[in-house]
Amino acid sequence: MLKKKKVRRGIFKILTGFIVGSAIGSILGLTFAPNKGKDTRKAIRDKSLDMFLKGKAQLKKDQEMGRIKRIIVRVLTPKKKKVK
Repeated sequence: MLKKKKVRRGIFKILTGFIVGSAIGSILGLTFAPNKGKDTRKAIRDKSLDMFLKGKAQLKKDQEMGRIKRIIVRVLTPKKKKVK
């Protein structure tokens, strides 16, 4: 029973530290931001759209590469003969 309480306290401390650290980081980030909010939001939107499009292109490329690999494996794998 004693170990459960220690584990719960440890998890509570970690979560509390995470929440407090996030709040402090957000406040400091907003306080010392070099750009106006409008400019920052536009930069975030542009960067996230760019990352999304790059990810989508990479996914398409990986899918095509997987298709090619499956074809190569199918061609190079010997066919099993059916037993009558």
